[in-house]
Amino acid sequence: MTTQTLSRKEKRAAIAKASKLYGLKGDDALAIHNAYLAMQKGDLGGALRLAHPVTQRHPKNPHGWILLGSAALTQREGETAKAFFSQAVDCAPRGARALAGLGKAHVLCAEVEPAVAVMERAIEAGSKDVPMLLLYLDLTGRLGRRLHAAKRLEPLAQKLDSADLAYKLGLSLQEVDEIRRAAACFQRAYALDPTPEAHQIAQTQALLYTQQIAEAEARARELLDRLEDRDQLALVLLTALRLQRRGDEALTFAESFEFATPEGFAQARGMVANVLQDRGDMKGAEAAYQEAMHIAGEQPRIRKAYGVFCYRDGRYAEGAPHYEKRLPEAQRRKLPVENAASENLSAQDRLFVMAEQGIGDQIALLSLLRIAPLKQGAEVTFVGDPRHGALLHDNGLGIGHLSQPELNKVTPPVAPQEMVFLGDLTRYLPESAPEARHGPYLAPDADAAQEIRARYEALAGGRPIFGLAWASRSLIGALRSLPLTEMIAALPEGALVVDLQYGDTRDEIAAAQAARPDLTFHHDPAIDQMTDLAGFAAQLAALDHVITIDNTTAHLAGALGHPDAHLLLPAGSECMWYWGGEGAQDPWYGALHLHRQREAGDWSAPLAALSACFTN
Repeated sequence: MTTQTLSRKEKRAAIAKASKLYGLKGDDALAIHNAYLAMQKGDLGGALRLAHPVTQRHPKNPHGWILLGSAALTQREGETAKAFFSQAVDCAPRGARALAGLGKAHVLCAEVEPAVAVMERAIEAGSKDVPMLLLYLDLTGRLGRRLHAAKRLEPLAQKLDSADLAYKLGLSLQEVDEIRRAAACFQRAYALDPTPEAHQIAQTQALLYTQQIAEAEARARELLDRLEDRDQLALVLLTALRLQRRGDEALTFAESFEFATPEGFAQARGMVANVLQDRGDMKGAEAAYQEAMHIAGEQPRIRKAYGVFCYRDGRYAEGAPHYEKRLPEAQRRKLPVENAASENLSAQDRLFVMAEQGIGDQIALLSLLRIAPLKQGAEVTFVGDPRHGALLHDNGLGIGHLSQPELNKVTPPVAPQEMVFLGDLTRYLPESAPEARHGPYLAPDADAAQEIRARYEALAGGRPIFGLAWASRSLIGALRSLPLTEMIAALPEGALVVDLQYGDTRDEIAAAQAARPDLTFHHDPAIDQMTDLAGFAAQLAALDHVITIDNTTAHLAGALGHPDAHLLLPAGSECMWYWGGEGAQDPWYGALHLHRQREAGDWSAPLAALSACFTN
C-alpha cells in the first residue's frame, strides 16, 4: 500500500508514527519513512528523491543524511558517503545507524583505524547492523585485536538472530585459543541455523571444547559418514582420541584417513607428533613435524609447534626461524619480524612491545627484555591487557604499560619501527646464558601481601600455608591437570590450603575436604585472579608454599621469585618449552622446583617427589 492509497485517517496515523521515529513532522516524516522503504527495496533513485528535499529543509536531522550516505555506500562512493554520514553524526553523535554507516565509509576509503574507532562507537551506541559488525570483526582480526573485539561482540552474538555473526565470532575466538568462548558462539550458530555443514562441524567442536569428549567423538564419527567437509571432523576425532589417551587408535586413524587438503593433512601430522611425544618418541615426532611443514609450507600453527619443539630441546637457533612464522601474514605485514633485529632495537629511543599469546606466556616472555639489545636509556612500554598495568607497577625491568586503545592516543604517534612483538625477542635466546634472564622482576604490593598474610595466619594458627592450583580449563590443558584429591595427598597434616584455582571449585574442594579432613581449605573471595593480577600476585607472596600445574600461577610465582613454589609438569608434548625436557632445575626463572611425570598421564612420580619435600 502506497502513501497515495492511504485514507486520510491512515495517513495521519502513519505520519504520527513516523514523527516519533524520525523526529520530524508531517509529510517530511512520512517522506523519510518511505525513503527507508525504498532503500530496502533497492530503489536508490526513489530514496534519494524523497530524502534530499528533507535534508534541505531539516539539515539538523540525521535521517536524510543517513539515507544519502547509504546510497553513496551502495554506489561504493567512499568519500561521498563519509561526507553524508559525518553530517548525520554531527546531528546525532550517538546515533547508532549514522556511526555504523560512517565506519563503513571509512573502510571504503581504506581508513582502517578510523573505521574501527567509529564502529566501536556504533556498537557502544547499540548498533545491530550485522554487516557492520562482521566488517568490524574482520578488521580487528587482521589487526590482531580479536580479544578486544570479542568483548564487544559476544553479547551481541548471543542476542541477535544472526547465525553468521555467531559462527564467525566463534572462529575468531578459536584462532586465539579462547575455546570455551568459541564453543558458546558455535552452539548459538547451530541453534539458529543447523543446516550448513560448517555449523554442524562447529557444534561438534563445541562439544570437544566443553569437555564432552565422548559425545564429540560420537558426533564426529556420525558426521564423517555424510558430510563433504571431512577434514575438520577428522581433526576433531583425532583430538578426542588423544584426550582419552587412545594413542594407538589416533595413530591408526591418522594413517588411514585420506585428507582432502594439505592443511588438514599437516594438522593431522602435527597431532601425530604430539602423540609420539607423549610416548617419548622424539625422533618420530620430529619426522612428523618435518612432513607437516613440507606439505603445508608456511602454516603458522605447524611452524610454531615445531619451533617450540626445538626450543624445549634447547635448540634455540634451529627453532627461531620456525617460531617467527607463528603469526598470520596479515599481522606480519603490519609488524614484521625485522623490527626485532638488533640494528632496529638498538636505534630506538622508545620501544612498544606488543603482547601476544596468553597471560602466562606474556609473563614468561617479558624476561627476554633482559637479553634484548636495547638502546641505552630507551623508554620501553609493554602494550597488553589492562590487568598488566597494576601488576607491572615498580617492576624490575623498568618498563611501562599501555592498553591497546591507549597506544592509539600516544603522541607523537608510534612509528612502525618502534613496535615489536614480544615473542620475536626469542631470537636472542641462542646468544645468552639462562642466568641472564633469571631472577624476579615483579614486585607485589607489600601492604596488600601483608594484609592477606595476616588473614591467612589467623586461619592457619601456626600451621603451614599452601596455595594450590590443579587444573587448566582449556582443551589440551586437561592433559596438564590432575584431580585436587590427588594433589593434596602430598601435603603435610593439618595444613591450610588456599584455593588458587580459577572458576567454580566448590565440588572439587568438597571432595578434597572429605578425602583429607585434617586439612583446612580456604577460598578467598577478596581475590579474583581473572580481573586483578596484582591482587593475585600479592596473594602468592603471602603464601609459605605454592603448588601448581603449568599455568599462569606458575609463571607469576616464577616472576615474583617465590621462595618455595613447586611446578608439576606433564611428560610429552604438553610440557611447555620454557621448562626444557628434563631436570628439576627451573631453566626459565631459576626459582621454581620442577616435578616431572616419567610417563604421560602418570602423576605418581612427581607427587612422590613433592611429598618428600614436605616430610618432616
